[in-house]
Amino acid sequence: MKKTRISREGTVGLPPGIHWTPVKEALLKIKNCLKPKPLEKVISTADAENYFLAETVTALRDNPPMTNSAVDGYAFLYPKNLDSKLIEILPEVVTPGKKLNVTVPTGKAVKIFTGAPIPHGTDSVILSEDVPEGKIRFELPKGLKKGSNTRKAGEDKKRSDLLFTKGRKLRSQDLALLSSTGVSKVKVYRSLNVGVLSTGDELVDTEQLADEHQIFDSNRPMLISKLKSWGYNVVDLGIVKDSMDELKSKIKINQSKVDLVVTTGGASSGDRDCVSHLLRSEGDLIVWRVAMKPGRPFAMGYINNLPIYALPGNPVAAMTCSLIFLKPSLDFLAGGDFKEPSFFHIKSNFQKEKKLGRTEFLRAKINKSGMVEIFGSEGSGRVSSLSWSDGLVRLDNSDTNIKVGSLVKFLPYELF
Repeated sequence: MKKTRISREGTVGLPPGIHWTPVKEALLKIKNCLKPKPLEKVISTADAENYFLAETVTALRDNPPMTNSAVDGYAFLYPKNLDSKLIEILPEVVTPGKKLNVTVPTGKAVKIFTGAPIPHGTDSVILSEDVPEGKIRFELPKGLKKGSNTRKAGEDKKRSDLLFTKGRKLRSQDLALLSSTGVSKVKVYRSLNVGVLSTGDELVDTEQLADEHQIFDSNRPMLISKLKSWGYNVVDLGIVKDSMDELKSKIKINQSKVDLVVTTGGASSGDRDCVSHLLRSEGDLIVWRVAMKPGRPFAMGYINNLPIYALPGNPVAAMTCSLIFLKPSLDFLAGGDFKEPSFFHIKSNFQKEKKLGRTEFLRAKINKSGMVEIFGSEGSGRVSSLSWSDGLVRLDNSDTNIKVGSLVKFLPYELF
């Protein structure tokens, strides 16, 4: 059987006479052309969320630093001779944060609070609830084992244990682990400065009064917010009319301020698609015209060594391309890995016949039955579909007939 050649002219499901680059090939081309040159700096651990580590980090102390009580209760030495089960309670109380100078005699117990260090001469803790209030002694209950209700020194991490490797993007929970093991400062890569630019004669900011023939710019607010949530610094470059001169001027003026520019609109092949025209005529065009829906006009290239990511103007296509192409690129340039979007398989609650030769991304969400359903319209101008959805269903080039119950790839927005 003759194989379908999805990256050549005449590809099924795409306009003929044009080379349409498959998504995987586009990702590979982008990765191969990027040259990360991240700068290092040392910052406080408390401020390190969303930064990429510039070095491997190890624990500076044990966590916990000492054996301590996991509960409020009474600390005692577990008897070697189980015939001696009666433990007398002493008046001393052990509280957290204090250095101990007490040794508890065998057969005795002291009151202890959660997090307090286990005193010398003890190795186990009985819950306060298991000792009636006012009692001066207790009997060892059945089922209580030696070492019960204690946390051993270093049971989580020991001094010099590996915490994170170079290139890890730090999350808020990672800061907890770093802090608990005594790491107060970390060496990270400087965050990228990303310029965001919308193009189009019809666009106005939402603060302005718009005539009927004008459209409020929804792409810039969406992308600026998304970039900030990923931990990048944003330089808002505003709106540029469909003018080559104005576009070149805007990029030239801001070239020293940004590490990368993201544009929306003007990425197709029309007479007024200035971004793709500028990349083709005066830049270095790496990727253009991708075999995908939505986002087919996406382009990526360089102008004076500055990476330009030209996203389509329709908001759904712009968001899709930012997730698929922009996110892994930014992470790679910032000192991390170039990772293709993660997904998991889930049963579909829809049926769809799809043409060969292109990858499709459908706005989707998981329903109450645990299956994934898609938005009723595939129009890439339906901004409401982004709010309705929780992620994207990815249908690959060879997928043609999706039935109810078929396993499909689901990419939750949260994974980005």
